[in-house]
Amino acid sequence: MVDETMTLPGIELMGENVRKKLASCGEGVKLHPLSKVCLPEKVELDDFCRLGDFSFIWGGNGVKIGKHTDFQVHSVIWGGGECVIGDYVSIGLGSILLTAVYSHKEGLRMVDGLPEGHALGLYGKLVIEDDVYVGAHCTVLPDITVGEGAILGAGSLVNKDVEPWSIVVGSPARKIGERPKVSVGR
Repeated sequence: MVDETMTLPGIELMGENVRKKLASCGEGVKLHPLSKVCLPEKVELDDFCRLGDFSFIWGGNGVKIGKHTDFQVHSVIWGGGECVIGDYVSIGLGSILLTAVYSHKEGLRMVDGLPEGHALGLYGKLVIEDDVYVGAHCTVLPDITVGEGAILGAGSLVNKDVEPWSIVVGSPARKIGERPKVSVGR
């Protein structure tokens, strides 16, 4: 039986509870109840974007999500770097957008929370331009630009820049075609 007076740890960073803590929040933004945003003061959500249930955003060095962008269930922005996502973007179910990785230089470990000098995070910037479709369960590494209108096929590992209006698939992702440019509303 659930005691309705109980509060869950971190609930202040979930769903509608986080709206007033965001750096900016546009008109018509939909924050599903089980979406979570840590460091919300570094996160900007533009008009009519949506964060699905069980999505997680780590504000890091700044996150901007554009107009009419859909961040679907179980998707994650992680790493502590910077992430900029354009307008009319769909981030598919279970996708992971990384803004940092660990250095694997000699003598370093690759574990969070260690004392200074034991591990080294390499913080980057991930940019996903307008009209991009990111299929389910994609992983996009830091310091990548996904060009306007690109499609990332389901399960792709994106470890290099993606050309505008191209279709990429696989691990690592490779170009297999091109998408016609969007003409509606331009």
